[in-house]
Amino acid sequence: MVIKKKSIALFLVTCMILGAALAGCGGGAGDSSEGLIKIGVSTPLSAPGDTMGGGINVNTLKLATQEINDAGGVDGRKVELVIGDDAGTVSKGVSLVQKFATTDKVSAILGVWHGPVASAQATAADEFKVPIMSHYSWPDDFTEAHSDYVFRVSPYNSQIAELVFPFILKKGYKHVAVVAEDGSFGMGYANALQAEGDKNGVQVSVRIVPTSSVDPSPQLIELKNMNPAPDLLVVASVYQLMYTIPKQARAVGLDCEILASWDYPSWDDQFWPNVGDAGLGIYYPSFYSPTMTLTESGQKFQAAYRDAYGESPPIYAYFLYDEFMMVMQVIKEKSSSDPRDVAEGLADISFNGTTGVIEFTRDTAPGPKWNQWLGHQIFVFQLEHYGDMGDEAVLVH
Repeated sequence: MVIKKKSIALFLVTCMILGAALAGCGGGAGDSSEGLIKIGVSTPLSAPGDTMGGGINVNTLKLATQEINDAGGVDGRKVELVIGDDAGTVSKGVSLVQKFATTDKVSAILGVWHGPVASAQATAADEFKVPIMSHYSWPDDFTEAHSDYVFRVSPYNSQIAELVFPFILKKGYKHVAVVAEDGSFGMGYANALQAEGDKNGVQVSVRIVPTSSVDPSPQLIELKNMNPAPDLLVVASVYQLMYTIPKQARAVGLDCEILASWDYPSWDDQFWPNVGDAGLGIYYPSFYSPTMTLTESGQKFQAAYRDAYGESPPIYAYFLYDEFMMVMQVIKEKSSSDPRDVAEGLADISFNGTTGVIEFTRDTAPGPKWNQWLGHQIFVFQLEHYGDMGDEAVLVH
């Protein structure tokens, strides 16, 4: 069985864009060679959005902006962030794209976060002809329209499932259960993992839980009573359920190993207070490892972030920093901050990023490999002791 869910974003995007389009609104900066360079930042800074992630996004971009401005700007032009709170909602996110393009005249939009919001914003950015970049939004459909204005340094759902499946095969799991929230990330990841299971002869059972649910125990009990019972539980959520599912799994007696679908246990200071002892032994994938070699740029960014904020940056901060610096490189090379010129330059860029060279694949076949970077490495860690985070976790794959 493959789970299907139509995007709710298209109707909202169409309605919000049509009025502006009929009024003659379009993308484009004012003067492309003088004055401030404006970068739009759409990220969640209030509920119901992920305010922790949004805060890290803003901190990262402020640090990058300061670095450029302290060095004299780009050809003498200073950079200004235009920060907007999308609150993790589609309507606010699309409104911000419209404002950034028509009122603020930004050169690019960065910081997008929640999957459904990012996908809707991608459609809007294409309409307004302003480049938008995802550094950690995973829905495949973000880049599936093959827009010349939509770029992704982040990995995407089906790619992540493909990269993590060798770990599942190495461990010899025979029955993988996925408990997923009913948002675009949870269902997209569940679909992708199920497809990988079909290709590799591994049973993958999916149970969907409403994002607003506070009690996933009925789905967990159902999995516990299956024959054969799962030997791995995958937690596919980005909201409160990412804490509740592992805790409830232990409470109902689901005796199997647990894999978080992404790396929040490595940096989220709410993980242990929410999950408690149920967090012991959990595995999680990450695109960063202390064993990987950062470039000179990556080492400098890591040190600057630690100095500024007193902690190490999560991997997505590296990707966001790279996106900002890529836009700066294009503006310098083009001697223009016009969003059309920026989009054109990004399509052909070869950029020495924090973790390696970033170039965008532009595969004309249907699918997400359009303006998409594919140079990610994946690592799997395990939390062996209560309170372990980041560098304290054990690298197992």
